[in-house]
Amino acid sequence: MELPDNYILIRKEVKHARLRVSEDGKVRIIAPPDFSEDDINSMLKKKNRWIDKNLKYFDGKSSIELKRNQLLLFGNRYAYFYDTTYSQKVTVDHEHKTINSKRDLLDPKVQEKWYRKVAKKHLTIRTNQLAENLNFKHNKLFIRESRTKWGNCSREKNISLNWKLIKAPEYVIDYIIIHELMHTVVMNHTHKFWTLMKSYYPNYKESIKWLEKYGNSL
Repeated sequence: MELPDNYILIRKEVKHARLRVSEDGKVRIIAPPDFSEDDINSMLKKKNRWIDKNLKYFDGKSSIELKRNQLLLFGNRYAYFYDTTYSQKVTVDHEHKTINSKRDLLDPKVQEKWYRKVAKKHLTIRTNQLAENLNFKHNKLFIRESRTKWGNCSREKNISLNWKLIKAPEYVIDYIIIHELMHTVVMNHTHKFWTLMKSYYPNYKESIKWLEKYGNSL
């Protein structure tokens, strides 16, 4: 059967056919072997609005393009220099936006380990600073990875932050931290929550817009 160029048909041993729209603009049709062309056309027609909605959603997002010798830190591109004879493991120059390292930070595993270390240090210090300045009290702080959340606050007032936030601008990091600290007082996203958020962080909407646009790049 003929499908648009961005549509991919995948025959698989599944009970029910399903659709998946990805960030790359591809629409994947996952269907059982006995799912006919008429069945596929009928499903696509039925889900047409849903498909368009999701394609427009991903089309509105932007990616932060990095050159091979660049790393993303605090929303900025840092030039990365790798030298095995360098005396320090990693040195970051925030003024000139450079990173010098005797480690190969372009190796995905090494890079993630380094990012997690930087994130744990910075996010812990910043969370404690903001909690003290804004008079919030939280229990434990965890730096983790989540595919769907930038942060979380439990009923026990334990806060979790996504380590990938270290790649976002500092004003975005502050927003997520304050957002979770706010949940130590108001658990749900009620009108009261957003009213308090506006009083504590008036420009919070700018952070939300940045995450909506570039969050998938982190």
